[in-house]
Amino acid sequence: MLAGVVNALPGKSTYAVLANLKLEVKSGELALSGTDLDTYVRKVFKLEGESEDGATVLPGKKLADIVREISAPTVRFFTKEQTVHVHAGDTKASFTSLDPAEFPEAPVLPEGVVLEFPLATLLELFDTTSYAVSKDDSRPAMTGVNWEVSKAETRMVGTDGHRLAFVGRKGKYPGKIKVIVEPKVLTLFPRGEEKVTVHMDPARIGFVFENTTIITRVLEGPYPDYERVIPKDYPARATVDLEHFSAVLRRALVFAHPVGHLVALQFGKDRLKLEAETPELGRFEEEIECQYKGEGLRIGFNAGYLLEILRHMTGESVLVELSNPLSAGLLKPVTPKPDTEETFLVMPIRLE
Repeated sequence: MLAGVVNALPGKSTYAVLANLKLEVKSGELALSGTDLDTYVRKVFKLEGESEDGATVLPGKKLADIVREISAPTVRFFTKEQTVHVHAGDTKASFTSLDPAEFPEAPVLPEGVVLEFPLATLLELFDTTSYAVSKDDSRPAMTGVNWEVSKAETRMVGTDGHRLAFVGRKGKYPGKIKVIVEPKVLTLFPRGEEKVTVHMDPARIGFVFENTTIITRVLEGPYPDYERVIPKDYPARATVDLEHFSAVLRRALVFAHPVGHLVALQFGKDRLKLEAETPELGRFEEEIECQYKGEGLRIGFNAGYLLEILRHMTGESVLVELSNPLSAGLLKPVTPKPDTEETFLVMPIRLE
């Protein structure tokens, strides 16, 4: 109950009140609110038993910690002056509360585009792309997931300039959206619901669920022209067993240099050899079978990047498309999901 709101709180902030949750009881319902000033989350729950209207502000993470450790089936909260008491079974605890007037005012939902969207699709696309976003705040657009919706397709893209994850899903969608969303926002979504209603204007986007409302600012663009970055035709193509390829990469990563995690891939007729070396540790090499068409090619990649891509793939085999040792490589599932296109790009590392 608390986790979905507590996760919205900032790790650090100069505003002490942002480490707190607002608890508001009204007409037999409890509303929990949390914010980091960019993102606001509100969850509403029906209360059992008697309740009185009122509001208080309590330390979010500490409240979640104590509630998580309580084994009693019900928890009773009551206030006395500036103290909130928590009673559950034999457990008795109390918190010093803040004045609810200190808590930031709740934003209103954007009044622009409104559409209803299948939640499972949204979460699946997000999981496939969000890991690839940039951690560099100097490029704010690339720290978010680019989400586009048209009447016939929805797509998401994440990139940090060294790798790119793209997924598109054909379908019938009731509107049009083009927005860059901070990855943290989608981790706050409740699971188990079928649909989400999306409200958007040029500055903010809101997500409304059965009992949860999330409002956040959109990240400023423009987003990189990812379609231009993804090559359309490669002269070399290899098909590799996904599970076997992943296992060998994990072994190679043990010997890869801790800076860059370089692994060399040598593609030849029906064989792929992987090599990794750290002078003060040792050397690794292993060959696996693959179906390869093209001239022999040796190219270096970050093994960690490759493994992260493979972890987000399904199916038995992966298609690797290559051009030359200095050009980006593409990875795709050999058997994509129905009505789905997935493309993963990774930049090479120059081999000595």
